[in-house]
Amino acid sequence: MHVFPIRTLPWRAFAVAVGALCLAPIAVIVVVLALSDLLPGWFVIAVVAILLGFMLACQIALVALALYITTRNEITLRGGTMHLKGGEFHERVPLDSVMSVQRLDRGPPLTWRNGIALPGFRVGWYQRNDNDRFVFVIRAAHAPMLYVRTNMRFDVLLGVDDPAALGQRLLANRATDRD
Repeated sequence: MHVFPIRTLPWRAFAVAVGALCLAPIAVIVVVLALSDLLPGWFVIAVVAILLGFMLACQIALVALALYITTRNEITLRGGTMHLKGGEFHERVPLDSVMSVQRLDRGPPLTWRNGIALPGFRVGWYQRNDNDRFVFVIRAAHAPMLYVRTNMRFDVLLGVDDPAALGQRLLANRATDRD
């Protein structure tokens, strides 16, 4: 079994999520507490603050879960199959169906169909604009891209640290990949 991890560090996505989902409710709580003399009843303000605090805790947990899911990405070659794991999306490509492998500096023009698109990270199903072929994408920003053409109903676009090693391994289709 050979594992090719895809390193994703979606720091921009994390910063946006923390800002929008965590810091904004804290700001609301601070404003409500600052205006507590102008608003009727300490009890109402306490209830609002407690509910906002509960909402904030839930949002932090959801952000942590979402970031964990979107950063579990890897390509595994085993049993004569390339197993693609990207977030909640999983796909299998038999090594016998790989027709060609090409390293790209710039990705083909794609239209999003179903997937996760965060700043610096893409995973899911896209469709090529030039030939309407579907493409399964697992890609982190600034990672070298590998375009895998298959004889199946879709192609694969991967952002990996070492596209040459993965490309050679896919085209070689070695017996050690069939363990």
